[in-house]
Amino acid sequence: MAEFVRAEIAEIHIGDRLRPIDMNYVEAIAASMSRDGQISPIMIRRTPAKNKGVTPFTLVAGGYRTTAAKLLGWTAIDAIVVAADQTEAQLLEISENLYRNELNPLDRAIFVMKFRELWEEKNGKIDPKGGRPKKLDHDEPVFSAGRQLAEQVCDRLGFSVASYKRVSSIGQNLHPSLRQAVRGTEAENDQSKLLKLAKLSSDDQVKVAAALKENGNLKPVLEWLKGPKAAVDPQEEIFKKVAALLAKAEPDTLRRVADHIGGLADFSFLEAA
Repeated sequence: MAEFVRAEIAEIHIGDRLRPIDMNYVEAIAASMSRDGQISPIMIRRTPAKNKGVTPFTLVAGGYRTTAAKLLGWTAIDAIVVAADQTEAQLLEISENLYRNELNPLDRAIFVMKFRELWEEKNGKIDPKGGRPKKLDHDEPVFSAGRQLAEQVCDRLGFSVASYKRVSSIGQNLHPSLRQAVRGTEAENDQSKLLKLAKLSSDDQVKVAAALKENGNLKPVLEWLKGPKAAVDPQEEIFKKVAALLAKAEPDTLRRVADHIGGLADFSFLEAA
């Protein structure tokens, strides 16, 4: 059963979070908390031995609210104490953030992929090639499909099947270097751009990541990746269109075209003379 407490902020171990803290967002939350107080409690778990007992609690969810409270100079914060091990705590962090709908498309993909990693730790690896479940050399099970995982994500995180597929495509295929490079660009908040980037080869993604460090604008980087456009021969384009039309023409029409071409040829010959 959850326990509500007023926790000393100095006694809460923050640890590594799944997404970086945006201080602009922290300031907005701090302004709201200063005006209206703390509306929703953070989530913590008991870790009495952490940091030699200095921080008997570890943060589960609520990094932004905790940082905002520190910014305001608060020494204590309302919290819910949950009974959870490290894995379950990460799952709770993922669930809360997705339910609160505070994640941009990039972070949403990262959170869902972390959920996948935790699920595989507990249930065994997913074999992307399908087939019957099998055993690895070290007896770790490999499951033939990710259907059970997909069902759990959709049920626990409130996703539709289509949303899960799109988010998973980004999370699984976006190269780590590119994932870091798109931070602060328009792609971070644009799922369609992230999907486009995730479809690139690993080599091209590394190139895009390197280029983004020099130029944070994604559009010219993608144009550069495509390379120069091949020169188009206008006469070749005309020929293709004419050939396509002739393929649809009936015999009488073809004879008329042939007579017309013959007339043009005679005219050209006379002009050349």
